[in-house]
Amino acid sequence: MKLAVVTPRFGVDIGGGAETLARGFALAAAAHGWQVEAWTTCGRNHYTWANELPAGESWDNQVRVLRFPVSKLNEEEQARREGQLAAGGYLSPADQYGWLEGGPHSPTLYAHIRQHAAAMAAVLVMPYATPMMHAAAWCAPEKVIFVPCLHNEPYAYLQPVHLLLETVAGVLCNAPEEGQLITQTLRARPRRLAVLGVGLSIPDPLPIPEVAIPPYLLLISRLESGKNIPLIYEYMEQYWQEGGRMPLIVAGSGPLTPPDHPAFIFRGFISEEEKISLARHALAMVQPSLNESFGITLLESWIAGRPVLVHGDGAVTRGQVQRAKGGIWFRTGDEFAAAAHWLQTHPEQADRMGRSGRAYTLQNYTWPALIHRFAHLTQTWNLT
Repeated sequence: MKLAVVTPRFGVDIGGGAETLARGFALAAAAHGWQVEAWTTCGRNHYTWANELPAGESWDNQVRVLRFPVSKLNEEEQARREGQLAAGGYLSPADQYGWLEGGPHSPTLYAHIRQHAAAMAAVLVMPYATPMMHAAAWCAPEKVIFVPCLHNEPYAYLQPVHLLLETVAGVLCNAPEEGQLITQTLRARPRRLAVLGVGLSIPDPLPIPEVAIPPYLLLISRLESGKNIPLIYEYMEQYWQEGGRMPLIVAGSGPLTPPDHPAFIFRGFISEEEKISLARHALAMVQPSLNESFGITLLESWIAGRPVLVHGDGAVTRGQVQRAKGGIWFRTGDEFAAAAHWLQTHPEQADRMGRSGRAYTLQNYTWPALIHRFAHLTQTWNLT
């Protein structure tokens, strides 16, 4: 099978859930024996969209990567629209389509899609919350399998999103709750719709140090307000004010670095090896985001055998925890502190949650399992 994966940013050192999914799927599909190309841009930073990477062809293992330059249009107007959306504001229909036109865009990427999509069994496009991917999908909608990574956020309610969901050849969701958002909340009717899920690379076991490690909580995330980062900082400071002494290790990049407070240990962007080691020795992984299409860090914690703490108003991550029986959810600062204390004082139950999550992940979310499900879909949807 010949596939293309289209995403704004692609690379081993580029963080983000959609970016991790795009690269992971491309590598796993290529390892399965399919011919896979990644069509992406020269951008690394999704704030500036500067062309930092060279245009042209390169290879990522068995995946042929083609990069195209980004051009930014109407930056001032686009900043206004993005600000309104981020604040939960309403955009007029004209502004909604203006958001699409405002960029960032890559005309040479679009030209490549129009020229080469017909040779592919399918063109997977992800995620939805950037005008570039809308424009990419409209270049060959009859070939596009859209992986929106949809969140219950203002972007999801834009008219262009609804139109695209109903026009492309098919839509793949990361979790059942995302499918419910599409069909029940947004009332969209895609031509084809299925839950595929997300894959995870299973690391080789790492040696466990003989020295005792003080207990800590772990947060691995883009450090942005959309990930509910300010709230977890507030809850951790409240936890320490009330006598808790278990720190939160914060790993990731973004504008919202943790406060200068003993409740936090900031590690910045970390390698996969560091992530695995930190997850393995944490009391629990913390995932406070309300708007996720899937919680990859939950799988990473479960593979390490550790439970998770998620926000109870995050439908997707709470659903994952319920299905895996792998953690606790909280809503208030008091509930967060109580959950952390309970896990610390009930180590056997915490270990049991971690083992349950690991079994759930191994059964459902390895890359071979994901590729097997996709191969079945290609037959069901007549993608050849």
